[in-house]
Amino acid sequence: MLIMKGDNFFDYAEFSSLETKGLRFSQNKIGLLGGTFNPIHNGHIDMAYIALYEFSLGEVVFLPLGTPPHKQKEYIAPRNHRLEMINLAIENEKRFSVNPVELCRKGFTYTVDTLEFLAKKNPNAKYYFIIGADTLFELCNWRNFKRVIQLTSFICIMRPGLDEEGVKQYAGMINEKYGEKIFIAKDMGPNISSSKIRKMAADNKLKDSFLPKKVADYLLQNQIYCKEG
Repeated sequence: MLIMKGDNFFDYAEFSSLETKGLRFSQNKIGLLGGTFNPIHNGHIDMAYIALYEFSLGEVVFLPLGTPPHKQKEYIAPRNHRLEMINLAIENEKRFSVNPVELCRKGFTYTVDTLEFLAKKNPNAKYYFIIGADTLFELCNWRNFKRVIQLTSFICIMRPGLDEEGVKQYAGMINEKYGEKIFIAKDMGPNISSSKIRKMAADNKLKDSFLPKKVADYLLQNQIYCKEG
């Protein structure tokens, strides 16, 4: 599978040889990738693969948000469309799955509630929440963050333009306070914006290099963002 990295592509098929040589993927280590996925794009897929291989996760679960409190002014596609686009994007990767628990919840959705639910459902799992490194600076403002960081560790994916040294220093500060809970991936994700994709879809100028072709086709067929201002 080709994954976008900056303006180039690389192939994670290289890891298949490592798997045959005994690279161990821990089934109890589960990555969680949350977001509105409005829409899902190659940047999300890239982040999932980086976390999967660098940290030997057993699987990565996509967690689409229902009603995020921090994006009340942003147009968000209907839940059924966002869920279907995720299914289309990950259908060929058996180690990726989607959990619609937040889509089914009424009112605002908070990560702490989802983590409590998952921990009760699978108490033997060790969760790793996958975030863009820019989100690291917002973590302490998350609802009941002290409980969140008890329930999960975090895998931070760097993106072009971010202050890597500043990210490492901030991660070190959190780790000093809460224990080793923040891990920074060595690989860097691409700089792809969902808002840019929505604008391109509205202008009928989508590029397959930004999102899976089946997702692009679905967007166009259903005209999901055609009326976005």
